[in-house]
Amino acid sequence: MPFIRLLLTLFLTGTLALNVAAQSLLSRVVSVEVKQRPLSEVLNTISKQGNFYFSYISNILPQDSLVSISARNKTVRQVLDLLLEGNYNYKESGNYIILLKKSSGQTFYLITGVVTDKKTGQRVSNASVYERQQLISTLTNNDGYFRLRLKDRYPTAAISVSKELYADTSLLLNTGVDQEVAVTISPTTFQLKTVEITGRHQVEKTWLGRMVLSSRQKVQSLNLSAFLADKPYQASLTPGLGTHGKMGAQVINKFSFNIIGGYTAGVDGLEVGTAFNIVKNDMQYVQIAGFMNIVGGKARGVQVAGFHNNVLDSMKGVQVAGFSNIVQGSQDGLQITGGIGQIRGNMSGVQIQGLAGISRGYTEGLQIAGGYAYSGKDINGVQVSGLYNYANATAHGVQLSAGGNITRGTMNGIQIASLFNYARRLNGVQIGLVNISDTSTGYSIGLVNIVRKGYQKVAVFSTDLLPLNLAWKTGRKELYSILLLGMSPGNNNKAYSFGYGVGKEIPFNKQLFLSAEVTGQSLYLGSWEDNSQVFRLQPSLHFKLADKISIFAGPSLSVHLFDDLQQVPGYKTEIPGGKYPSFNMGSHAAGWLGWQVGISIF
Repeated sequence: MPFIRLLLTLFLTGTLALNVAAQSLLSRVVSVEVKQRPLSEVLNTISKQGNFYFSYISNILPQDSLVSISARNKTVRQVLDLLLEGNYNYKESGNYIILLKKSSGQTFYLITGVVTDKKTGQRVSNASVYERQQLISTLTNNDGYFRLRLKDRYPTAAISVSKELYADTSLLLNTGVDQEVAVTISPTTFQLKTVEITGRHQVEKTWLGRMVLSSRQKVQSLNLSAFLADKPYQASLTPGLGTHGKMGAQVINKFSFNIIGGYTAGVDGLEVGTAFNIVKNDMQYVQIAGFMNIVGGKARGVQVAGFHNNVLDSMKGVQVAGFSNIVQGSQDGLQITGGIGQIRGNMSGVQIQGLAGISRGYTEGLQIAGGYAYSGKDINGVQVSGLYNYANATAHGVQLSAGGNITRGTMNGIQIASLFNYARRLNGVQIGLVNISDTSTGYSIGLVNIVRKGYQKVAVFSTDLLPLNLAWKTGRKELYSILLLGMSPGNNNKAYSFGYGVGKEIPFNKQLFLSAEVTGQSLYLGSWEDNSQVFRLQPSLHFKLADKISIFAGPSLSVHLFDDLQQVPGYKTEIPGGKYPSFNMGSHAAGWLGWQVGISIF
């Protein structure tokens, strides 16, 4: 038993000696309680307790001066700071602490220490330690250790420690003296609450933020999300390398100049960047970049970039970019882009894009795009594009396109396109080659007008001009379009025609109604070189035999315009042929009264 105790004592003594040897001399804990004793005697007491030696030049230290000090369980550094009043620097060398007199021009001092978790006692890494007045900061290392170099110009230093998921902690220290402090921080108790999700603090997740911002800058931004400062100006070479150092991302500036690029909390004036500007929160007034601007909050004023602008909240003002603009929220003002402009909220104002203009919310104003213009919800205004316009809901106003227009809801206005127009419900006017709607109370003017739930009929009839004709009528009863084909079979009296017309139905009762139609037809009489057109006005009286079948008949007035017609064997030589009341209109025109009779279905 005595032998075991001896071994245990030797083991603990050896372990303690190893720990003391591994510990920093300045971090060793001592207790000193003296009154009016010589300084050299007090230093000897400290060195004996800490098991080390002091080394210094005798003429720099008043060894015989009487001092008093009361310090319990303090580190050697803390005791020396109190004893020597911060007038000396300390340097460790082996088992010696060397005391060096500070030069009279020295204007900096060091704050060092360790940050620990109050609940677990474990050291906390990646905690932000900063001084609020001087805007100097650092992050704790993996061992929770930090080192701050501060300017000796303020009477006190307000040291703060912030870490995500921990409560902020602050210390008020005297300045001018190198100090070592121990800081404990407490985990926060969470209470979930409703928050507004915006682009704030998301600039780090953009592709530019991922590329140019270091992981330490992102951690610092996360830790200090609640701390912001206002300064009149800043200048930087790159993010983190500027007048505000690592704290630049927590500062709102009146004037900001970035030689290459900058990373700031906000702009309340003017910001200019040769390459890029990254603003975590709001930008107000003017922001100019040679390549790219990114704003995490709201933008108010003018934003100009050589290539791309990205606002993660809303934009009010003017946004101009060489290639693309993106506003994650709403835009109120003017957006001009050489390529693609995208507003993911509502748009009020003017959007002008070289390729595509996109507004995913409600649109009020003017959209102009070389390619296509898109509105995700209702639009009240004008869309103009080179290819096509698209309104995903109701449209009030004008859609004008060289290609086509699409309105997925109700069109209350006018659609004009070279090729096609589509509206789910038409309450206005469509003008184009092909016009399509599901339902319509408006008017479609074009070669083909289709109302899917509207007027559609096929008519087979005979006229004074050609004995066999086929007509497809689509649109509304108030105004429908007519596509015509006609022929005269036979070996010696052939003729063919194709044409277009418009018509209107006037009901008298459930079985009887009148149609009035105007048509134009081109005649083929054996040679495409002949120019021969017939224009007809033909009212007809219809009688319903069944729900979708009716017979009709009526008179017609025809005008024939022609050049010198060649007589081709087997084809008609007289138009219309037969004896009909006629009138002479010159050498290349003739008119007559005729007839039509037929049956229509559907």
